[in-house]
Amino acid sequence: MKVYLDTGVFIDYLSPQAIAGSSLRTLDRRGRSPQKLFEDAAAVFKRVASSHQGATSSLTYYEVEEALFRQLTSVATGLANASTIRVVAARNIVPMTITAVDFFSIAVLDLTATTVRTQLNNVELLVRGIRAADALHVATAINFDAEILVSVDDDLLKLDGLIINRSGNPIRFCDTDTALTIL
Repeated sequence: MKVYLDTGVFIDYLSPQAIAGSSLRTLDRRGRSPQKLFEDAAAVFKRVASSHQGATSSLTYYEVEEALFRQLTSVATGLANASTIRVVAARNIVPMTITAVDFFSIAVLDLTATTVRTQLNNVELLVRGIRAADALHVATAINFDAEILVSVDDDLLKLDGLIINRSGNPIRFCDTDTALTIL
């Protein structure tokens, strides 16, 4: 099965390991604690690695760094070069993401002009108001011919069964807990 992993799954997985004492996930989501979100993400990665073909977009590297950078905005304030300090601290999560990608044998798909065209040509993404980064993830999943897109984003989860992959089949959109029942 082809499984596309949105950035949020990486954030759930990397959150307890974040740099500078910041946790990327601090709140419960759909009744699950940050620790449970980590456990579910880890289990999804393991299942994908063991018997499925997993992929994410190169956009994921940018998004995990930005998530940690935003989290660090309250940490390094009032210091000379505060922005630089935040960039240096946040950038360190990218090698952690690369390690996860490599460890779980997840393909990293390029963000290409074809991806952008797929996004722009998908009416469902437009009429549902799916913003650029999320729409690019969906377009990448379409072009990957994903059967499942694992996401933590409520707007993307509403697309379950509405987006068609390259083979003409509907893509299943689900959070990690549901993905564990499918994989």
